Amino acid sequence: MFELLQKRIIAQKLSLKIFCSVLTIWLLMSCHSTVKPYTEIVPAPVPSTLAIIDDPQAQKEIFLAFAKAYPHVISAVEFINSDWTMLVKGVRFYFASGRFLPEELRDQWEEYLPYDFYAYPWVGTDKQRRAAFDFPVYSVGSSFLFDALYSSPGEDDSWDLQEKYSFLGVKMLIHTHIKPLLDRVSDRIHTAAKTDPSIKEWIAELRTSPPSFGWNWRNIAGTNRRSNHSYGTAIDLLPRDLKGRKTYWQWDIGDTTGFDTYYMPPESVIKAFEEHGFIWGGKWDLIDTMHFEYRPEILLLNNFVIEHLNR
Repeated sequence: MFELLQKRIIAQKLSLKIFCSVLTIWLLMSCHSTVKPYTEIVPAPVPSTLAIIDDPQAQKEIFLAFAKAYPHVISAVEFINSDWTMLVKGVRFYFASGRFLPEELRDQWEEYLPYDFYAYPWVGTDKQRRAAFDFPVYSVGSSFLFDALYSSPGEDDSWDLQEKYSFLGVKMLIHTHIKPLLDRVSDRIHTAAKTDPSIKEWIAELRTSPPSFGWNWRNIAGTNRRSNHSYGTAIDLLPRDLKGRKTYWQWDIGDTTGFDTYYMPPESVIKAFEEHGFIWGGKWDLIDTMHFEYRPEILLLNNFVIEHLNR
């Protein structure tokens, strides 16, 4: 019985060797085949303004945009030590190859990602949007600049600067700095609703929402940089029932069908936000139609006019 078992094992090993030899020959022949396998060429997303990293004049324009966007906390845009700089609440920040770092961290710039001063609104083809969905790029930079800008290096610091707010009847927590701006946006929307039934309908639907996301101390998904929700300068507006509509790219990843399938605020609502320094996530490559955040520097760099900054 033992001898028979040995013979079976030897036969199995021999069969395995023969199979491996045949497989090796087939693989070698395949490598030399002139027939190339089909591979779809994935178009690269439309480039952002990261090209400014090697352009001193563009860097200067970015610093001037920050100074105009946040005039009460940013000043003294100067070219120092072969780099553009600005004072943020008295702290000197350097461009640092696009990293925006305080002086003591300037030489460690390689440890951080550069900021992405992107085109707004995003412009691209359906294929480029699908590529962005499949291969999202999170070049968002360190948190040092916005920590200084909003005096929020930690969760407790940020919490101390929040206040309860009702935007069009939806309760949330927001940073004290954006309250007067949201008041103006709300007034503009209420005025428009008097003559536009679609806005009135949008407000009524929005009021079915539970308390909405304003302040929420967390990082941007997939990054080590805090979301603008962490500072209370971003809000998400959506009704309780989306009725099958999409709103956020990660909830329906890979689905790039037309905007008619998305939850959409009226155009005049979006414009009211933009005129007061807020960008809308529906104009990003990674769609987020419920999201608004205060980023006046992005709007200024894309030639938008912001009302309260032009008075």
